[in-house]
Amino acid sequence: MTEKINYLDGLRGVAAINVMIMHFFIILVPAMIYSDRMPSHLGNIEQIFSSTPLGLIGAGNFSVCIFFVLSGYVLTQKYFKNKNKKIIIRGAMRRYIRLFVPVLAVTILSFLMASTGVFHYYIETVMVSGNNNYDNYWTFTPDIVDAVKRAAWGSFFTGDDTYNPVLWTMTTEFYGSMLVFAMALLFGVQRNRWTFYLAASVLFFNSYYFAFIIGMGLADTFSSKTSRFKANNKIIDNKMILSVILFSGLFLGSYPVGTVTNDSLYAFLNNGIFEIPKLTYHILGAGMIMYVLLNSLWLQKFFSSPIPVFLGKISYSLYLIHFLIISSFTCALFLALNPILPYWIAAFISCFLSVLLIIPLSYLFYKYVDMTGVELSKTFYDRVVDPFLSSISKDTKQKHISRTIFGIYNKLFK
Repeated sequence: MTEKINYLDGLRGVAAINVMIMHFFIILVPAMIYSDRMPSHLGNIEQIFSSTPLGLIGAGNFSVCIFFVLSGYVLTQKYFKNKNKKIIIRGAMRRYIRLFVPVLAVTILSFLMASTGVFHYYIETVMVSGNNNYDNYWTFTPDIVDAVKRAAWGSFFTGDDTYNPVLWTMTTEFYGSMLVFAMALLFGVQRNRWTFYLAASVLFFNSYYFAFIIGMGLADTFSSKTSRFKANNKIIDNKMILSVILFSGLFLGSYPVGTVTNDSLYAFLNNGIFEIPKLTYHILGAGMIMYVLLNSLWLQKFFSSPIPVFLGKISYSLYLIHFLIISSFTCALFLALNPILPYWIAAFISCFLSVLLIIPLSYLFYKYVDMTGVELSKTFYDRVVDPFLSSISKDTKQKHISRTIFGIYNKLFK
């Protein structure tokens, strides 16, 4: 379990870094993500990145899909190993508090930063870079009561991302978690459970919830047996097959979020089969990457190495705070450097120095805020929920015993 958690954390850490890189690109060199829909600052480099698999370097939406597949897997894996319903109940009861505490902290931090006016650097920077997709952020009037309300309710139930654009995923993360908890609890021990998994996949195919179902399906599959490829009842060397799946998953994950032209490398995928191609391809690619990781010892070893594991530990914190740092420090530094340096040098230095700030701040946030959320969720369950459930169970058992004794008495003496 420790090894498995390590390499899953490692994958999550690399995905978090990828999201951060995407936001660097979006704000400073938006054509790297959106191709010809945005002004070019680096010549042909942006076109190459946005229209080839090199775009994986900033494939943030693909990385978000990896987050969701990981959640579906991690949240249900232990249940499928033990078939103990208490695991699901415990996870579901703890989920909101575990996610909420860091969200509340980062929202208050955003309120404080907005109150000082530091986000005006962001507004000026997107005007320079020409990104008109993101020019409506940080235009709200900061209010502490409003901030707390949005953190407690809006972030998880209405998709509110006013105080931090990355919070749009919290609604999907929370509802997706509840979806796989409910499906595991209702169908996880049934022999025909894959029929329900398939039905749910069809129902949620055009949404991010499909990624959670894929993760849960992988958890169910790998909890019972090791997946192997077989031919003529003989186990064959599956490295080649896993390599094909891996590169296919990466290719699908690199599907552009910008315009896909008829002469594009991805033109054959833009065939009208899927309602939202980038969403479907990114989810399928994330599922394929996860499948290969669960089968590949060398890939597990790579993601279990110290740097990916460390990044995995701080990934939630890094995900929550990085956009605030980019919108203030990074943009302020870029605006100071841009008049005196070539555009690409000013952008590179701003991003590099920002990473040196974001990583340690993410660690501090992880240590003092994220871990507090974990501990509070444990305390809430252990001291409130578990005693309550135990008392109900005890009362039910006592009533059952009483009815049994009364029934025996009636049979013997009446």
